[in-house]
Amino acid sequence: MTGAPPVSQWGLDPLFFSHPKLAIRELVGGDEVWVPAPEGNGAVHLYRGRPVRRCEMLGHVVAVNPKPGKTVFTLDDGTGCVECVVWMGIDETGTVGGAGVDGTVGADAFGVDPEGLRVGALVRIQGRITKYREAWQLAVNALQCCKDPNEEILFWVNWVRAGEDIEAGRIAARTDPGDNAG
Repeated sequence: MTGAPPVSQWGLDPLFFSHPKLAIRELVGGDEVWVPAPEGNGAVHLYRGRPVRRCEMLGHVVAVNPKPGKTVFTLDDGTGCVECVVWMGIDETGTVGGAGVDGTVGADAFGVDPEGLRVGALVRIQGRITKYREAWQLAVNALQCCKDPNEEILFWVNWVRAGEDIEAGRIAARTDPGDNAG
């Protein structure tokens, strides 16, 4: 992708340390909106030409597959589906922290709301996008079950506004690390 900032300036971009809202179609669709950064080693991607490490999505859980040490679920936001994984910590005794015997998520697991890991739940997730077996997958850092159905509408309004702001340059990347005024 042309116009990508040099690696030395990635940290100056406010999107680099935030969770920009992302529609699943931007990830799995044919558009070149979300692409791996040429020098990012898979950890950094370019979102609308800007370097990012994490993202935020909102959608409905359509499948849940608990496994030892992790819970894999599929998120559908109406524009596409993506597989998400919640990794569970393993303590010094070898037991999975915050997980039940069947691998389901417990209440104290990271920033994960266990109410959200059920089919049909509307959830807001934040995490890091990776490729696993040639398919996009979101490694979840935080999951929140949305009780208010208006949260979905608000997410989409904010997604549109953020996209417009990025395209119009209203969320500008700093280019001079010594410029503290900007």
